[in-house]
Amino acid sequence: MKRMTLIAAAIVAAAGVASQPAAAYDLTTTGRTLASPRLAADVLNDIARYSKATGGCSFIFSADMRVVPGSATPRGGHAEIWTLNACAAKQRFRVTMWPSPRGGSDYAIQPLTGRMSLLAR
Repeated sequence: MKRMTLIAAAIVAAAGVASQPAAAYDLTTTGRTLASPRLAADVLNDIARYSKATGGCSFIFSADMRVVPGSATPRGGHAEIWTLNACAAKQRFRVTMWPSPRGGSDYAIQPLTGRMSLLAR
């Protein structure tokens, strides 16, 4: 009986680790973003899901975030370019954020490039 309890506990623990979001591990970030830590984590999780669907891997190693100059809108929104090292490839995304009428922020993610070599500029 005790052995079955230990096996069940190990399965539950393994499932919990496997279901961790992409940003649950340490991620190297550079540049500047206007996103809150929670908003940045949400965006990274969505990009990780996209990477999993298009490249078969959801691991994001690093992200460089840059606010697009002159992208501010009268409603308080703006755009950023995020360059990610995901699954041993580089990819750029345009992340547009704006205040949500429900509170917090809404965002849209647009891939700007396909998966590129890490050596590509």
